[in-house]
Amino acid sequence: MAIASDIITKFELFMDDSTDLSSQEELDLLNKIIQEVASSRVWQFLLKEYTGVQSTTNDYIELPTDFAYLTDNNNHTDSSYEASRPVIFVDNDPLKVISYQDRRSHKDEDGYAYIDIAQNRLVFTKQPSTAGAVSYDYSYVPADIAIDGTLPFPDRFKALFYHFMCVDDFIIQQSDKAKSYAGENLARGQRVLDQMIWWNSQLIQL
Repeated sequence: MAIASDIITKFELFMDDSTDLSSQEELDLLNKIIQEVASSRVWQFLLKEYTGVQSTTNDYIELPTDFAYLTDNNNHTDSSYEASRPVIFVDNDPLKVISYQDRRSHKDEDGYAYIDIAQNRLVFTKQPSTAGAVSYDYSYVPADIAIDGTLPFPDRFKALFYHFMCVDDFIIQQSDKAKSYAGENLARGQRVLDQMIWWNSQLIQL
């Protein structure tokens, strides 16, 4: 995994020391780009499995603090099958995940759950009578990294981060000289991003 300080060094090299950003602002910019790329699609390397236990006194369990969204987890390996919607497994039995708006239609019904983002909860439409084992797959939100931290992306795609940092820096500087290189760095960064998108697609349903 690439280290933040290495990315920033490359960024400064491509900027030819013309950036007006402080060291902290450079790190903040890198973290901004990381979050933008992370949220741009379902990356296989940003998937996690949650495991926990239901409560017999509450109809919900707390979502992980790094929760972004549920991901498909009830698919067939054979690519001839269409991917299904995410489910919640309770004692290995799948529960259908419904929209928050549909929760009233299934109140006190077994077999359903929904996400309450405002409360940061996974809610079961019927109060569990026993504490079953819960598991599901989700995409996580990467935490901001420190200068010596590692990016949650494969090292070979690190170029897209310093090229996209250059694009934002050019916008911040708002000078004609800076703007003249923005398109070039945007194109370079996009090429690397496209490569990572293709690679990511090859990991699905293997």
